[in-house]
Amino acid sequence: MLACIAYPLAQSFERRITYWKKWKYVFPAILITAGFFIIWDEFFTRIGVWNFNKKYTLGIDIGSLPFEEWLFFFVVPYCSFFVYFVANYFIKKDPFKSFARLLALIFVVLLLLLGLFNFDKWYTASSCILTAVVLLYVTVIAKAEYLGRFFMAYFIGLIPLLIVNGILTSTPVVEYNNTENLSIRIYIPSIANIPIEDTIYFMLLLLMNVSLYETFSSRNKRDIPNR
Repeated sequence: MLACIAYPLAQSFERRITYWKKWKYVFPAILITAGFFIIWDEFFTRIGVWNFNKKYTLGIDIGSLPFEEWLFFFVVPYCSFFVYFVANYFIKKDPFKSFARLLALIFVVLLLLLGLFNFDKWYTASSCILTAVVLLYVTVIAKAEYLGRFFMAYFIGLIPLLIVNGILTSTPVVEYNNTENLSIRIYIPSIANIPIEDTIYFMLLLLMNVSLYETFSSRNKRDIPNR
């Protein structure tokens, strides 16, 4: 967690991105999303969908979760927002804008089918169906203009996610009950052994954070009177 957050935190005061100026929208988004994921994580840990190897943690548990897992839901979104803001700054033209809604709807259909056809698997069903529902809302009801930017950050963010998550799953810090997932792994010998569902889990984590951030920041802009 320290290694993940060190650079984004150090660069938060960089004059071009000015990440720190966005904190008043970033932190509420992270806090709300973290609350949802911590409840989900606590439930799944209790019913044995996954567990944490105490050999690699401090041994400080809050509920059923190690302290480091609580940190995960604050550190990873903070780093993901850094990717989102940096990508938006340096990539001026949204490369996904013209087909972002189509891509989102394709994801919705695929995830719903995957979740419904594997309804007996807690991790697969919940991650796929929840992500599909939120993505459908953002795309069809909210009609989010930032959808293309979200996908850009998501695909870029998969790279550091796979590295960090690869370490956590290959060590293993996190141990999965394979009866509750598809048993399809992103596997690199001695580097990564990641359930494919983790990429969907990350999509939902990032989508909720970005959506809340964009909602808060756009609402503030509307509330500022014209001069």
